[in-house]
Amino acid sequence: MSVKGINLIVSEYNLLWEALKHYEDRLEKLSSMSTDEDQQLKYDEKIQDIEGIMNSIKISAKNDYQLILE
Repeated sequence: MSVKGINLIVSEYNLLWEALKHYEDRLEKLSSMSTDEDQQLKYDEKIQDIEGIMNSIKISAKNDYQLILE
């Protein structure tokens, strides 16, 4: 993320990671509970977007601080 001008510190990486994991878990639950296929698709698309963001954050944390986020 620092490549784009955002310089996060370790605690910010951890906080952002936890928030995204929580949101991802919530979307997965909503998706599994939904009976509307269109709504499930929207949730699933958001989950994919979050996974992409989390991969970027994981790489940046590793590059910036050798921090392993899981």
